[in-house]
Amino acid sequence: MGTFSLKRRTFLAGSATIAAATVCTSLPAAAEDEYAELIRRRRDFLTGGEVAASHAGLAEKRATLDAAADDLIATFTRTAGRKHLWSNLPLNAVSTTAEVGNLGVTANQVTALAVAWAAPASKHHGSASLLTDLIGALGFIASVYRAGRNRPGNWWFWEVGLPRQLGDTLVLLGDQVAADLVTSLVNAIRFFAPDPNIRTTIPTLKETGANRADKALACIERGLLAKSPADILLGRDALSDTKGAGKDSLFARVTSGDGFYSDGSFIQHAKLPYVGTYGAVAVAAVGEALAMLGGSTWAVTDPQLGNLHEAVMKSFAPFQWDGRTMDTVRGRAVSRERERDYNSGFAIAHAVLVLGASAPQAQAAQWRSVVKGWLTRMTDQSAATNSQKLAASARLLEVLVDDATEAAAPLVATVSTVAQERMVHHRPDWAVAVNTSSTRIGRYEWGNKENNLGWYQGDGMMFLYHRRDSAQFSDDFWPTVDPYALPGITANSAVRASGLADGTGIPGAPNTYAGGVTAGGSVGTTAMDLVNATGTLTAKKSWFYLEDRVVCVGSEITDTSGTLTRTVLENRGYAKGSLPKVTLNGVEAPAAPVAQQATWALIDGHAGYVSLGIAAGAPQPFSIASEERTGTWQAINSGADTGGSTTPLARDYVRVEYLHHNAGDSYAYEILPLASAERTSSEAESNGVLVSRADSAHVVETADGNTRLAHYFAAGDYDGWSVDAPAAIALRRTQAVTRRAAGAQVIELVVSNPTKNAANLQVATPLDATGRIIEQDPTITVVSESPLTIRCATAATPGAEHRITFASAPTAEPVIVRYLDTEGVVLAPGYSIVGALGDPYSATQVDIEGHVLTEVPANASGVIGDAVVNVDFVFRKVEDPQPSESPSPEPTTSPSPDPTTSPSPSASPTATPTPTTTPRPTAGPTPTAAPSASPSPTSRPTVRPTSTTPTRTPGRPDSGGRPGLPSTGR
Repeated sequence: MGTFSLKRRTFLAGSATIAAATVCTSLPAAAEDEYAELIRRRRDFLTGGEVAASHAGLAEKRATLDAAADDLIATFTRTAGRKHLWSNLPLNAVSTTAEVGNLGVTANQVTALAVAWAAPASKHHGSASLLTDLIGALGFIASVYRAGRNRPGNWWFWEVGLPRQLGDTLVLLGDQVAADLVTSLVNAIRFFAPDPNIRTTIPTLKETGANRADKALACIERGLLAKSPADILLGRDALSDTKGAGKDSLFARVTSGDGFYSDGSFIQHAKLPYVGTYGAVAVAAVGEALAMLGGSTWAVTDPQLGNLHEAVMKSFAPFQWDGRTMDTVRGRAVSRERERDYNSGFAIAHAVLVLGASAPQAQAAQWRSVVKGWLTRMTDQSAATNSQKLAASARLLEVLVDDATEAAAPLVATVSTVAQERMVHHRPDWAVAVNTSSTRIGRYEWGNKENNLGWYQGDGMMFLYHRRDSAQFSDDFWPTVDPYALPGITANSAVRASGLADGTGIPGAPNTYAGGVTAGGSVGTTAMDLVNATGTLTAKKSWFYLEDRVVCVGSEITDTSGTLTRTVLENRGYAKGSLPKVTLNGVEAPAAPVAQQATWALIDGHAGYVSLGIAAGAPQPFSIASEERTGTWQAINSGADTGGSTTPLARDYVRVEYLHHNAGDSYAYEILPLASAERTSSEAESNGVLVSRADSAHVVETADGNTRLAHYFAAGDYDGWSVDAPAAIALRRTQAVTRRAAGAQVIELVVSNPTKNAANLQVATPLDATGRIIEQDPTITVVSESPLTIRCATAATPGAEHRITFASAPTAEPVIVRYLDTEGVVLAPGYSIVGALGDPYSATQVDIEGHVLTEVPANASGVIGDAVVNVDFVFRKVEDPQPSESPSPEPTTSPSPDPTTSPSPSASPTATPTPTTTPRPTAGPTPTAAPSASPSPTSRPTVRPTSTTPTRTPGRPDSGGRPGLPSTGR
């Protein structure tokens, strides 16, 4: 056997690359020092080593660790015949669900004390008395967590939680634990979780995602403790699911069920977006396994490891807001008092750094930059003092103080993760996401007495984040908000039963339409055809994400429950006594409990809300009111190991809502994040968007016509557009940057089938696409160019975007000729020269009495192109008017004049002949006409042509400035 050589690895580096090792197909022997080295490595990872002990920035964190240990030591039970280790966690025979949960919490606290004993950072480091307590605690746990016994309560504690905690505790205490006790506990772990690939109690159930990752890590750890190569290989190979031929590999992308998807989705429990919780656990456990085994006999060398690396930017980054993990992907964890959005954010940041040890250097460096950006912008929580463990704080702090790592700028993008039906819209100073549900994605998850009041979280709840209030959803929002009035939802007031119960559940939804499209990376739209949990309420709801606003449209709202039905525009929480000023239709007023009506409102420091008329109709008023809300974390989460406190909490809320009284009701409004009263008022008077609605269509178009977003909930013809299946459509026009783009505009058309059940989707548009196609997804077939009709093969990628980008035909732009003085004042009427692309032109030079031409413009002659050309003749006034001595123009070379289109030689430069040609219509909007030069209102000087008539070219003068271009695309 060769000598084992492994350099000590620092887990603070983050970007170090784990050396590859040959995959072992047999059970290799290993040197004693290899087991010891890997255990020591794991111990340093858990304690933070000397760095955590000495870093000045972690002094407060070290004190917190010691104080927590002091409390646990002070309350530890040492009496003979004890039935618990802490009196508030009765265990007895561990025969009930509650006692099983208490055993899980007990194991967590024992591990915390083991960290204090093993960590050089703690005053309890090496404490003999604490070691005695810990050895006794492990012996007590071994008496109730033992091979051969039954397993009541939640399976997770027996198969995941306890194996992880006990493995870490044994690693931390090392050879201080007697061999027979180690063997007893390892045997118990093997009994309850013998194979990390399967659920022990349901062998046909294959483990996925976070549960597989945790069980694999625990299996590797028990193998190191028992010096069992078989266990180490079993755990390592479970990461790749070699037993299942890779079907549930944590490195493979999935197309259904649990795991990471190629579009950035992460689903757990088959039906819920969960990257903020289970996804974070999965990547953390895998990263720890990679780091622990790197360079050893059992190093992970899965060729698909790069897929997991890609998930950092595709799955995690889009759902981080300045270091906070958005609640839209945290599932029932939103109800956990000790696991708020910033706790999840710190955990993900730490997991990304740990995973970086296995990534290519450039990729790991990028992640460090991103993590530093998150942490730098999280101004209300400290990475050095927050609730994550000391070792994790040390790694995060190292990145923060690393001058060689530049903090990445915030993400600015609109991202759609189709499989989990979540779209997130990031702007420079704000971000928004909406929860939707369908037959595929559940409304919310309740379970193990968690998230007891989450009924409406998947019925269109909107999360609006901005830097004036980043802590909105972590500042006791969930225990105090009215669960019947979450922001964004449409709901009735029928009383719902608490989800307080053992077990877990994800209530489904019967609707199939849920999803949308993005365009240009900066706009997008998502929608759902809502059917509530009892089937008494139906509505079609759409959200349109533009660069400076969110437009919300609803229709066909019908409820048969007989209770009050509302659409909640906003329900924003504030500290008690800190309600903001509100402005209603221009009148400032404090938020009051009595509802007031308005068609526009501003919540100071937050956002403007403007009710929109549909198809030129009058906007309907909404109501706005304040209320005080009280609640407890215990009411929404009484879980065995996650239950919240019973302390009453009070928050003030500002609620904006529409009340619906009629069947088939509708609404349309826009949200202007961080807007001023002036901007909100201006939008109310002259809105920047046009909203149209039919029974099965919601359409929003910007006033300039450059962005059009639509949902067609059923096949049909809609105002020039036709679809043969339900469709979401985005049309985006942008100015062509170069001639290489082959036109004045680039037009992006994106379509999807949000029902995910159509094999094909055909879309007929009113556009002409006779210009060059720049990009075309292979799923698209162009049926017709004029008008543009496309057919998309949607069966293979349900709900996915299908994109075609084309250039409008090149458009010849005019040459604008102007006669100005040195101050820019117009001295004489100018004119325009129009023609075809490539036609030569020559501008007419004139004499102006009392003025002398300073110089002939360099562009006085040239060729007509696809950009407007301004030719400015600038004259200087002379004190004693003399006959003009203007410099002669540069000689130009041009074709012989065309007598059918050129003016006669005697034509005055001030003549305004009409052009005889018009540029070909394109699919673009009508451009704004360039201003024609007009004379000064004062008396004009005498103007006469120079003695030499300039050479005319096929470019033709035109008095009307830039010609209007007809549009076929609106």
